[in-house]
Amino acid sequence: MTRARIVAEHRISYQAAGPGGIAWCEATGHAFHVATDKRDLPTVGDYVELDGWDVALGGGGNATVREVLPRTNLLVRRAAGEASVPQPLAANVDLGVVMTSANGDLSAPRLDRYLSLLRDSGIPAAIALSKIDLVPDPAPVIAEVEANAPGVRVIALSLVSSTGLAELHALVRPGMTAVLLGSSGVGKSSLLNALLGTHQAVKEIRDDDRGRHTTTRRELFTADDGSIWIDTPGMRELARWAQEEEEEEEDAFDDIAALADQCKFRDCHHEKEPGCAVRGAIDPARLESFHKLSDEHTTAVADQKTARRIAETQRAKAKRYAPRPGKPEDER
Repeated sequence: MTRARIVAEHRISYQAAGPGGIAWCEATGHAFHVATDKRDLPTVGDYVELDGWDVALGGGGNATVREVLPRTNLLVRRAAGEASVPQPLAANVDLGVVMTSANGDLSAPRLDRYLSLLRDSGIPAAIALSKIDLVPDPAPVIAEVEANAPGVRVIALSLVSSTGLAELHALVRPGMTAVLLGSSGVGKSSLLNALLGTHQAVKEIRDDDRGRHTTTRRELFTADDGSIWIDTPGMRELARWAQEEEEEEEDAFDDIAALADQCKFRDCHHEKEPGCAVRGAIDPARLESFHKLSDEHTTAVADQKTARRIAETQRAKAKRYAPRPGKPEDER
């Protein structure tokens, strides 16, 4: 058995980095059959045990994934267009870098979504505010992002002048794994080119100062200094997967959580309750984002419970009516 790490995920196969280089591998048919959902299958960043590595490395076929090793964490979102289907994005991540451009893509509610996604998976976050060279005065923009993301490191970034690259290198030290998240066109591939010296395809900025989408799949890269980066495609639909049903939404909004302790009622929803310490002290747009994500979390939990009950019922029926081995046909 050979230990390797999944560096790219394709439709039904994977590429893994192990002793001697990168080779193709695949999960067994049994693994696909017994998997409850994609979280039970390998994803980018996973460490796996493989059979047939040497043959795969020589181009003689695919290695076989025998085991996905225990994960430190798993970054998951709700699959686009699906109410109760999780989509893993990356595993075993030390830092999530949310990239947004200062010139046109900047959206506080979208940042809240990305930061909540990382918080759900227990992954520390940082924000890379790109294209600051396109903003006449970046200071107010940086201050706005810092105010809306208390406790999160914000790095002002310009790939034209290399501003911020040294800070990112310092955050992601050798041996650490960072996942790069952000909308299409914010410059993730260009940033990776600058950090790693890779040659990711990039496209010119459009006339409206927005970049163009280039990345099409999740992929892991290792820099010369030993730091590891996972690139992800831009996500047009970013819906969180409710991993912990007991989790309070305030955990993803530290500033609201701190004020909530002063509310008159312990179960205050910060809407119309008397004695609320949050309303009036928090920017209305941020409070609106909090309420929206909280409502979505409640709905997601309900959808996932329903889907789980349906799946359990279907499995029970299949087991009940499955033919029992050893019985004559007319006794089944």
